[in-house]
Amino acid sequence: MWPIHLDLGFRIFHFYEGFYILLSVVAATLMALRRLRTVGQDAGPFLDSLSWILLGAILGARTFHFVFWDWSALWAAPLSFFQIWGGGYSITGGLAGGIVMAYFRFKHRRIDFWSTFAAVSPALLVGQALGRVGCFLNGDAWGIPTRLPWGVSMPKFGTVIPEFVRDAQVPSEAWLWSVRQGFTDPASLVTVPLHPTQLYEALGDLLLAGMILLLIRRLAHSKRLGLWVFWVHLGGYSLLRFGLEFLHGDRGAVILGGMTALQMGLLAFAAMGMADLRSHRPSSSSV
Repeated sequence: MWPIHLDLGFRIFHFYEGFYILLSVVAATLMALRRLRTVGQDAGPFLDSLSWILLGAILGARTFHFVFWDWSALWAAPLSFFQIWGGGYSITGGLAGGIVMAYFRFKHRRIDFWSTFAAVSPALLVGQALGRVGCFLNGDAWGIPTRLPWGVSMPKFGTVIPEFVRDAQVPSEAWLWSVRQGFTDPASLVTVPLHPTQLYEALGDLLLAGMILLLIRRLAHSKRLGLWVFWVHLGGYSLLRFGLEFLHGDRGAVILGGMTALQMGLLAFAAMGMADLRSHRPSSSSV
């Protein structure tokens, strides 16, 4: 992993989260356009709505970040919500905000939300996976200590580019957390091996994308395809994230039954999706 601190001369951006977000958005958009053309849909309405969808994603990502991880910072400085250059984004919130904005934007423009979502869902999951790879490279969303052979030791400091020198002024949050928890010696420049939860989630996203491609092939002529893709995507991701939260070192405060508020919300959402799918089970004639 390689946390990047970007030096623009007049300002250094520490742990350059925005760079990886940009890469994931560009990749997901290009793949979504290709998917729309593949299924014979006009990509124009999607492109026209993209700026609104990204706005919704940013608002959702910032909201979830502060509500579930950093409420005290928002309470102390409410205007920090709008300091989007300072990092602090939740993939879960970005997904929720982008989809909500897309739904209302498409409804306003009389675009079929369900068929469009079914077409772009695999691309969106690939974008989510790339975002999590970015989190891994950036040192975000780190895991708890592990003795498994694929555990990863997170560095204390990032690298300033384009000079390619260590930035000894700003230690990583993962390293600070590991030291505070007593897992890592303060004199060490790396943490003890931690679960690469970011990569676990990236792999889970790619597996979900494969499942949805199979689902699209199986239910290609079903009128309920969009609904099924919607719930398999969001419900499946909710269950994936629910489970991985138990391995996250940066998880929020436990509220009930060993779960955080985010986990409780994810579990409730997944259960709602399962119930809705049961009530809309495709008939054999539609498969």
